[in-house]
Amino acid sequence: NNSSRVNDPTGPTSMGIIGILRIAILLLVGLAWCGVLVAGGGGVDGVFNVEDYGALGDGTTDDTKAFVDAWAAACGATGSSATLLMPAAKSFLVGLTRFSGPCASTRIIVQVLGTITAPAASAWSEKKNYWLLFYQVDGLTVTGNNTGLLDGSGETWWSDKCKHGDDDCVTKAPTALLVMNCTDVELSQFSSKDSPQMHIGLSMSGKVNVTQLTITAPEDSPNTDGVHVDRSEDVHITGSTIGTGDDCISIGPGSRFVTVDGIVCGPGHGVSVGSLGRNGANESVEYIDVRNVQFINTTNGARIKTWKGGRGYAKSISFTNINFTNVDHPVIINQFYEDRQDVSNTGAVALSNITYTN
Repeated sequence: NNSSRVNDPTGPTSMGIIGILRIAILLLVGLAWCGVLVAGGGGVDGVFNVEDYGALGDGTTDDTKAFVDAWAAACGATGSSATLLMPAAKSFLVGLTRFSGPCASTRIIVQVLGTITAPAASAWSEKKNYWLLFYQVDGLTVTGNNTGLLDGSGETWWSDKCKHGDDDCVTKAPTALLVMNCTDVELSQFSSKDSPQMHIGLSMSGKVNVTQLTITAPEDSPNTDGVHVDRSEDVHITGSTIGTGDDCISIGPGSRFVTVDGIVCGPGHGVSVGSLGRNGANESVEYIDVRNVQFINTTNGARIKTWKGGRGYAKSISFTNINFTNVDHPVIINQFYEDRQDVSNTGAVALSNITYTN
């Protein structure tokens, strides 16, 4: 009868109320879980902000652990891409850090919108040949949106750099940003200044695009190459301004298919292929295309340097549309490159198909 249907707990009215209550509970649980994620530093829309992992960005507090934790979360995130974010208008003090892959997403983006500052040389408890290392990360983008800066605090290293006759000195300082064993890499739109040694190193990597960078260090700073390439291929370095105390760009052993285009270089030692063949080593470089470079107030311009007694070859190297302003040695090939140690002249690196146009 009608009264039994009204009191039936399985009737449509009761089911509607129960369904609404269930949905409300699920929504509350979902909101609470999102709160847990945000409180714990989880990524929102695939963006992992280092501040959510404890970074203060005040320029004095050590934010290294926050960077390591944020990277672990970003690298482990699934999906088409993940972003590690260093916000603008902040200065993050970060020590020796290794960002290791492989990562779960197809693309991992590191947005350096603020400043990352290295500690002074005296504060390094462990000294390696890098400050910030990306290792075995495929599909990597490091970009700064023209506001990001890597400050290597190099002046705290340079004063103790080894010179003739020194005993207690720094023989080797770290490269600011080292990309090693990576493929499909883009470095773009950030600045690097005062690296302890080389600013950017590309090692054993492929399909690398370096573009729209500004790299600076004092003219008398030791070994502060702008971009150094070794054992890498399919590398493009374009549209950048580089002025340091050493080579603006150096292309080392084992490199092939490297393009340098649209660079303003100076001060510094120019764009160099080499050095090759140190200590009698058998080393090679091939298919290097350098074009549209302005050398201003440099010691060298287009340079090839090989060590006395070395072996191997450098071939298919072209310099096109290069301009010189106040350059001591505009075009130079030095096959007797040597340091203080005398090396017996047992061989030489073979050079072939070297061209200069315009």
